[in-house]
Amino acid sequence: MAVKRRGVTRIIELVLAAAMVVATLLFVMSFTRPIRSAYLRETSDLRRLAYNVLDNLAEAGAFERVLEPALKGDAGWEGRLRFLVSTSLPPGVLFRMEVYSVSVGADGRVELVRLDRGGVANADPNVAFREAESVLYTYVCVHDPDSMRGRMFHFVLVVGYAG
Repeated sequence: MAVKRRGVTRIIELVLAAAMVVATLLFVMSFTRPIRSAYLRETSDLRRLAYNVLDNLAEAGAFERVLEPALKGDAGWEGRLRFLVSTSLPPGVLFRMEVYSVSVGADGRVELVRLDRGGVANADPNVAFREAESVLYTYVCVHDPDSMRGRMFHFVLVVGYAG
């Protein structure tokens, strides 16, 4: 009979020890804050994203349609380009873009004339980027309208996350 009681005592000790371990874990979990996880992104992902956006706009002929009014003095072209770039980027990604008209003289000298006035951006000029990547993109117009064919433009696109 003493042997049976010793087995029952061991089982009760095991159940009590398991209950104490579970209670301790629950207590620790409820009173400790979770560690804030840091998600590290590759800046090459931002660079790839920026080039993809510019390539997609170029393939769609968007630059010709937006920049033709810019060359004629239309003030609303920056808002249209800002809208196109904003809708092409994922939510939470900020950008700033500079647009230059490129002309090559007979002597081979290249001249860049800035067309925008800082309005091709979805970020406030005072906002600092925490992570950012800048890409340079030169484009020669090949789509309609005919008046734009052969014109060259240079884009500086900075994409990133606010910090």
